[in-house]
Amino acid sequence: MHADRESKLENDAAANTGTYAEEAGGKRPLRRVSLEMSLKPFRSMEPAHIEQVCAEAFRQWLPLIRMGDMCTMLLWVADGSEILEWDGNLEREVEWAKYIGFANEEMFGHTPGDGNPMTAIPYTDNPATITYGDLREIARTLKRVAADQFGVKLEVGATFDAGPEFAYSDFKYKRHPEINRAWLGGREIALKAHYTVVCPWSKLKADPTPYAGFPQGIGEGTSFGTFLGRQCESFLPELEFDYIWFSNGFGLSYFPWTYLGANFDGSEMPLADYRELSGLVMSFWDDFKRECPGFRTEVRGTNYGSGMEVAKDHIPLRELYDKQYLEFPPPNSPWAALDYDFGLELAGYMSRIAYLPKETFMFRFYANDPWFWQNPWWDLYDREPHDIYCPLSVGRLNADGQIEGPGIVQILTIDTEKGEMWEEGPNEVIPHMQRALRDFPDRPGLLTWLYPFRDYQEAVAEDGGRSGTIFFEEWLIRNAINEGLPLNTVVSTDEFARMDEQRLEELKKSTVLLVPGSLLKGAWSERAAQYIRSGGRMLVYGKVEDDELCGMLNLRHAEGGFEGEMELDLLVERADSYRLSGPALRLKHGLTMSDGAIDETIAQLDDPSTTVRAEVRQGGSSRVFALTRALPEWQGGRVSWVRGSLPFVAGAKPSNLPVRQESTFADSSVLLRYALDDFGWTLRQDRVDAGARAVLLFVARSDNAYWFTGCAQDTTAAVRLGTLEGAPLFPGQTAYVEDGIAEYRLGRTFHDECRVFVRQPQPGIVFCQEKSPYPTRLKRTVRTIGVSRLEEADLTIYPPQEALRKGLVEISHKGALLEPELHPAGDRLIVKKVSGSIEISW
Repeated sequence: MHADRESKLENDAAANTGTYAEEAGGKRPLRRVSLEMSLKPFRSMEPAHIEQVCAEAFRQWLPLIRMGDMCTMLLWVADGSEILEWDGNLEREVEWAKYIGFANEEMFGHTPGDGNPMTAIPYTDNPATITYGDLREIARTLKRVAADQFGVKLEVGATFDAGPEFAYSDFKYKRHPEINRAWLGGREIALKAHYTVVCPWSKLKADPTPYAGFPQGIGEGTSFGTFLGRQCESFLPELEFDYIWFSNGFGLSYFPWTYLGANFDGSEMPLADYRELSGLVMSFWDDFKRECPGFRTEVRGTNYGSGMEVAKDHIPLRELYDKQYLEFPPPNSPWAALDYDFGLELAGYMSRIAYLPKETFMFRFYANDPWFWQNPWWDLYDREPHDIYCPLSVGRLNADGQIEGPGIVQILTIDTEKGEMWEEGPNEVIPHMQRALRDFPDRPGLLTWLYPFRDYQEAVAEDGGRSGTIFFEEWLIRNAINEGLPLNTVVSTDEFARMDEQRLEELKKSTVLLVPGSLLKGAWSERAAQYIRSGGRMLVYGKVEDDELCGMLNLRHAEGGFEGEMELDLLVERADSYRLSGPALRLKHGLTMSDGAIDETIAQLDDPSTTVRAEVRQGGSSRVFALTRALPEWQGGRVSWVRGSLPFVAGAKPSNLPVRQESTFADSSVLLRYALDDFGWTLRQDRVDAGARAVLLFVARSDNAYWFTGCAQDTTAAVRLGTLEGAPLFPGQTAYVEDGIAEYRLGRTFHDECRVFVRQPQPGIVFCQEKSPYPTRLKRTVRTIGVSRLEEADLTIYPPQEALRKGLVEISHKGALLEPELHPAGDRLIVKKVSGSIEISW
C-alpha cells in the first residue's frame, strides 16, 4: 500500500468510524531507538566540533528517532580496554579504535607479517588525541544536544568486546594474556580458532598497577567478572554513561564465532558437564553484578539460536533471566550480512524472542561498520532492504493471542570506517524501516513455531545427552528457512500453556503449529493430542519417541535403524524443479548431528487416513521419512511429520558454520515446506540447478491482508504459489495462473501485499494493479485495486477488516456493482465466475 494512501485511509476512516485508524493503521510506538557510533567522526576535541558532529548525527536519523519514546547512543570507544585501563585520571589519553583493519595483528592467524593489507592502519593521517575527560565531554554533549536541539531524551551506552580486533590493548595481550584462555574440567577449550578472546570466567594474575576499582592493584586470582564489574562501577558514572553493552557473545560463551563449542567438537556430543560449564558462565555474571548492580547490561549475543547455544556451550539464558541480570534478550545477529545465512539469523532471532526476560525485545540492523572495510547497506546488501523486511515480518505470540513486535530498533552503526556519516544511508534505510513497522503482523503467519525455550534449558540441565537432539532440531529449522520455509511467528511453550480455550480456538483457525518432536512427551504429548483432536493443525519435526504421539501419527519404531547413505523417495504431488539437473535424492545421515538412526515405519499399513510423503530406502528395506494424517473425528485437525536429517559433514575442521555435504546429497529440510501442501499451501521454487540458493519467503498477516516478504538470493529463481483459495495476486505484478497456482519472478527484495486470490478453469496471465481511487457511490473511496484478464474466475477478497465491517467495500464489473458473498468466517468476500476486469474499492 502506498504510504500516502494508507495515511488517507486511516484519516478518512477514522473520521467515519472513530476507531479505524487505531485498529487498522495505528501501530504501537517504539519504546526506544538506539544508534551506535564510533569516535571517528570526532576529528577534533574542540567543543564546537563535538557539538556539530552530535547535531548532525541526530539530524540525519531524526525521522527514526521520532518513532521512539526515547533514544540511546551506543558509543564504540575501543574494545572495552578503556574500561579495563581506567584509573580515575580524566587527563589520561585513551587508546581508541582509530584504525581500519585488525589491531593486535600478532593474535590472528590470518594477518601474518608486515604489510599485510588486513592489518590495522590509522583511519586518517592525524587522528584526534582523546582523553577520558574528552570522552566524558562527548557523552555530555550528546545528551545536551539531543535534549536542547531536538527535544529527545538520550542515554549513552558504553561497550565491551572480548576480541582483539578493534583497538590495541596492553591490558588484554601484554599484562594479562591469561584472560584469553578458557579452562573446563582441567582441559583447555581451544576450538582451534585462529585467535582468542577474553574468557568471562577467567582469573587474573597479580598486578601492582593501580586501577580505579583496585587502587592497590589486582590480587592474584581475582575473577575477571569482579574486576570488570568494579571498573564499570567507577567508569560508567564518572564518564556519564548510562548502561553497558557486551559485544560479540561476551558473557555467554568463551568463543562465539563457531558452531562448535565446549560441549561439541564436530564429532562428539556431549563433552561437558552442564552444571560445571553453566556454573562458570553464571560465576562471571554473579561477580559482575555484585560489583556493578546499578547499571543496565545489554548483550549482543552469539551468532546462534538459544537452543544451539545451550546444546554446544550450555549457556544458561533462563537463569540469567530469572536472576534479572538482563532486561532484553540478544537481538538478531548481524552476521547474516557477512555470510548470507539469513536462515540462521531468523531462526536464532525467533528462538531468542520466544521467551522474554521482561516486556520487549530489540531489532538490530547492520548499516555500516566503523572498524573494517565493509559497510553492509552499500556493499553487502547492495542497498537492498531484505534484512529489514524479513526480520520485521517476525512476531512473537503471547498468551493473550497478540502478536508482539520489537520495542527497540537499533542501528549498527551511523558512521563508516572512515568516520563518514553518509546522509544517503538514513535517507534510504529509514523509509524501509517505517514501512516494515507499519506493515508489522497483527496475527500469526502460516506457521507458528512452538518454541521450547525453558524446556530446552531444563532438558540439558537434567541430561547432557539431550544436547544432540536440541542441536539437530534447531539446525534443521535454520536449514528449512534457508530452503524457503515461511516461518515468521513464534510462541514459547510458556505462553502457549497459559492460553485459554478461546485463544487456542483462534490459533487453530489461523495457523499451523510447528513443533519439535522432542517436546512432545508426557504432558506436552497429551496437550498436543487434545489440540489436534479438537481441530488443531500441527507439523512435527524430528524424532518422535512418545507412544501417544506415535499412535496419532501411525508410527512405530522398527529394529535396525538407517544411517549412512540411502535413497530418498519423494511422494509429493509437486516438487521444486531444476533446469539443468534433477533434485538430489540421496541422504547421508549421520547419527551425532541428526539425532540417531532413522527407524520409523508405518504402524498400520491399511490406515486410509495416513498418507506417506517421503521414504528412505537402504539395502532393500525402507523407513518412513515424512507423512500426514487426519481422521474424520478430529474436527478438521491434522498432524504431519518430517523426520529430517542434517546434511553436515561430521568431524570437519572447525569453522564458523557447519560444512555442507556434497550437493549430490539432499537437504531434507525442504520437506517441511512441502508438508504445507497438506495444510492448503503450495510453495514451490524453480531454479537453474540444485546448487542455486532458494528464495527466502515469509507470509505475514496485517489488517486482513497477506504480506509475502522475502529475498531472492538467486534472482534466476521463480516461485509458484498456491492456496486453497487460489493463486495470490500482488498489486503491480503480472502472474501466470494455472490450477490455482501463480508463477512469479520476484525481485531481490520483495514485500508484496495480497488481498485477492484467484482460481479459474483456464490457465492464463492475470494482472493486478493499484488504481486511482475515484469517488464511488459511497464517496469514501481511498483505495482501488484492479484485477484484469480474468476468465470465468472465482476470487476471494480480503479487504481491511474495518472497511469490511462498516460496509465500505465496493466491487464493480463493467460499470455495475457486484453483490459478493460474505465468507462464513466474516473476514473475506467471494465473487464467482468473473471474466475481464473488476475493481475493488474501499
